[in-house]
Amino acid sequence: MMKRYSISAAIKTAFGVGALSLALIGCNGSDGKDGEDGKPGEIAIDINSATAVQTQVEQASYDETSKTLSFEFSLTNPNGVAVTGLETLTDPLRIAFGRMGTRTEAFTPFSLEDGTQVTARADGNEQIWLSYRNTTKNGVPMTGTNNWRPTRDCPENETCLEYLGQGKYKITAPNIIDTNGLDYDYDANQIQGIYVMTYGVGQNKLKNVEAYYWDPLTQQSVSSPKKVVEMETCTNCHVGQDHIRHGNYGNTADGCGFCHTDYTVYSGSGVDGEGNTVEFNFDGSTKGLIHGIHSGLTEGDRRELGKFSSVIANPAKNPAFAYEFDGAALDSEGNPKAELNFPTSTADCQSCHVSYTETEETLPEDLTTHALAWFADKDVVSCQSCHGDYHYGNRTEVIGEDTVLVGCVACHSSSDGNTRGGAFRHFAGHEKDSREAASQAGTLVDASYSQINWDEATSTLTFTMNLMKGEDAVTSDYVPRVTLYVNAIDAVSPDAFLAGRTSGSASVNEDGSYTVTVDGSNGGYGLPSLAEAINNGADLAITSSFSTCFSNKTSTLSALDTESNCTGVLSPNAAKTEFVKLDGTQGSERASAVDYENCASCHNNDMVARKGAAHYRNADIHTCAQCHEAGDYNSMIVRVHGTFGKAHGREDVQSLVSSANCSACHSDSNFGLENARSTPMRWNRKDDTFSSPQAGVCASCHVSSSYDIGGGQDSAKSHIESMGGVVAGSYEEAMLNSESCLTCHSTDKVAELHKQD
Repeated sequence: MMKRYSISAAIKTAFGVGALSLALIGCNGSDGKDGEDGKPGEIAIDINSATAVQTQVEQASYDETSKTLSFEFSLTNPNGVAVTGLETLTDPLRIAFGRMGTRTEAFTPFSLEDGTQVTARADGNEQIWLSYRNTTKNGVPMTGTNNWRPTRDCPENETCLEYLGQGKYKITAPNIIDTNGLDYDYDANQIQGIYVMTYGVGQNKLKNVEAYYWDPLTQQSVSSPKKVVEMETCTNCHVGQDHIRHGNYGNTADGCGFCHTDYTVYSGSGVDGEGNTVEFNFDGSTKGLIHGIHSGLTEGDRRELGKFSSVIANPAKNPAFAYEFDGAALDSEGNPKAELNFPTSTADCQSCHVSYTETEETLPEDLTTHALAWFADKDVVSCQSCHGDYHYGNRTEVIGEDTVLVGCVACHSSSDGNTRGGAFRHFAGHEKDSREAASQAGTLVDASYSQINWDEATSTLTFTMNLMKGEDAVTSDYVPRVTLYVNAIDAVSPDAFLAGRTSGSASVNEDGSYTVTVDGSNGGYGLPSLAEAINNGADLAITSSFSTCFSNKTSTLSALDTESNCTGVLSPNAAKTEFVKLDGTQGSERASAVDYENCASCHNNDMVARKGAAHYRNADIHTCAQCHEAGDYNSMIVRVHGTFGKAHGREDVQSLVSSANCSACHSDSNFGLENARSTPMRWNRKDDTFSSPQAGVCASCHVSSSYDIGGGQDSAKSHIESMGGVVAGSYEEAMLNSESCLTCHSTDKVAELHKQD
C-alpha cells in the first residue's frame, strides 16, 4: 500500500508557481525581465554550536611604518564548514609573535655569585627564537611571552578582530611589539612567526592552536625555522597533548618555543635543610625546563650514580632541580617522599632527541639543523640545566673588552674536530674520541644458546649459554652472577607462556661459556610444569639477566676483583627472550597484543617500572611476561591496566597516560578481545586466583578499586560472570570457562566506548 504524505501550503504554493512558470515557457511566453542570480547563502555554523574548530592562517605581514601586525585566517570545524561568531566573544584569541635572531640580541649583562660581571656569551651567534612580547614577573625580567589579545589590547574605538565572511577573519594588531627593554626590534631579514590560540571559545570551550611562519622579503609562508624535536617524542610518554603542562593551550613542538625562549628566566623559592627560605632563579627555556624536570628520577640506583646527590640534587649547586623539579625528594631516612615520577633514565638523551646522527642529511625531514646542536655542545649553559653549577660551569674568559661566559663549551664541544662532547658521554659504544657512559655499556652484550638437551626421564633441561661483546667473550671474570628463566610456548598457537616460571642455574665452563641446568618437574604458582609442556611438544623461551663490569667512563670490560666485586661500573645487561626449539632452531615467538616499542618510548632502555631499581635493561615484552604472566606476580594486563591501584592505575601515572587510552600501549586494533590469550590469566598471586582470558582483559580495569566509578565494581563482576567469564577462580575453572564477552564487545565497540580515535 502506498504511503501518503501531507504537503504544506508553502510547498503547494511553490509547486504552483513552478507549474505556472513551466506553462509560460511552454507557450513561448515570459514572466518579465530576468534578474541576476542572487549570491549563495553562507553555509556555516555558529561558534556556540561547534564541537571542534581548527584555524588556518592564510597570510600575515608586518607594516614597519604603522608598527602593525595583520593576518587573515579561516575558522572551520573538522569537516571544513565555516564557523561564525568568533568576533562576538570575549577574549577568544591569544597571539604570540616573534622572529629568529641570535643570543647576542637577547643578552643582558649579569653577575656571577663571586661578583664577576659577565658581558657576553661564547655562544652569542647561535640562532634562537626571539619573542616580540617579553614580560616581567616577580622582579625577574624575561619570564615568557605576554600574549596579545584582540579584546584586551586593541586600542579604543578600533576593530582588531573582523569577520570577513565565509569563515574568514582578520586580525589587526597595532603596536604589538614590546620587547620589555631588550635591544632588538623588527627585522625584515629574519623569518617571522605567529602562534594563534583559540582559547576556550564558545559554549563548548573549544581549543585549537596553529603556528605560522613567513619570510617578509617574499611574503611567502615557510616551514618552522627552528624545530629541534618532533612532538611525538613528547607525546610518546605524555600521551596526548593535554597530558603536558599547559595542555589547555594545545601543545605543539613549535608553540613551546614562542613563550619558553632561550633567554627566559624564572624565579623560585624553597626551604633548605635548616628551614631557611632560599630564593633563586632558574632557566625557564624549553630546554632548561625539560632537562630539569626529567632529571627527577627517584629510583635508588639512579641516586647512587656518581655526582647525583652532590650535583644534580644538591640545592646549593642546582636549586632549580632540588626545589622545583624533584617531586620525590628524599626524606631524612633517604627514602623518596613520593612515588616515582619519571620512568626514564636521567641521562638517556635519545628519549627526546632524535636517534644519534651527525649530519643534516640523516635528520628526520621536518627537523632543522638546530636539532644537531644537542651533541654539538654549542650552548654554554646546556649542561648546567641538569648538572647545576658544577665543574667550571660558570667559567669565563676575557676576550677584548668583554668578560665572556664560556661555561661547558670550554671543554665539551663537537666543533672544529673536537669530539669531546658532553652528549657523547651519555652513550656507550659510539667509537668517538670521547669518554663513554659505562652504565649504558651493558646493552652491548648479547646472549646465545646452543647444545640444548631434554632428558624426559629426569625432567632436566640443559643447554650452553655464551655471552659476547662483539667478538670478545664476556666470561665470569666480568660477570658476578647470571639469572635465567625458562618457559614453554605452544608451537602452533604461541599466545601465552604455558608453564610456571622456572629458574635455571649456570655453571662456568673452561672456555668461558656457561652450562645451564633447569629442573622442569615443578609447576609452581598454580600453573603446569615446564616438563609437562615440553613433553606435549612445546618450544622453549629462555630469558637471561646479568650485569657486566666495565672500566669507568668506557665500554672496556673490567675484570672483577678477587672477591668478585666490580671496581669500575656494573652495568645491567640484556634480558631479551629467545625462542628456540629443542633442536636449537628458531622456535615460535610468543604473540603479544602490546607493541613493546610503545612501552619503551616512555620507559626507555632500562624499563624503569617501580621504585627502588630498574627492572631490566634492553628487555622486551616477553621478558616482562616471564614474571607477569607465568610467575608469582599479577598478569601483565592486571598490573599495567591498574587493578588495585598498581602501575598505570596510580594517580601520578594517570596524569601522563590514562589506562583508558588503548593506543598508549597497543597498536592498531590489538586491544580487541579477539587478541585475548587462550590460557587463564593470573589474577592475584596472594590467593592463587585466575581469570578467564577475555574476562581478565575487561576485569583488569572494571573490577578494580582504581576504576570503581559510581559503585560499579560489583556490578561489572556480576555482568562478566553472567556471561560465562571467571574473574578470580581456580586455574581449572578459568580454563574451562564458556565466556562470551566478544559477542557484544567487539573491537569497534571497545574503541567507541573508550573514545579511541
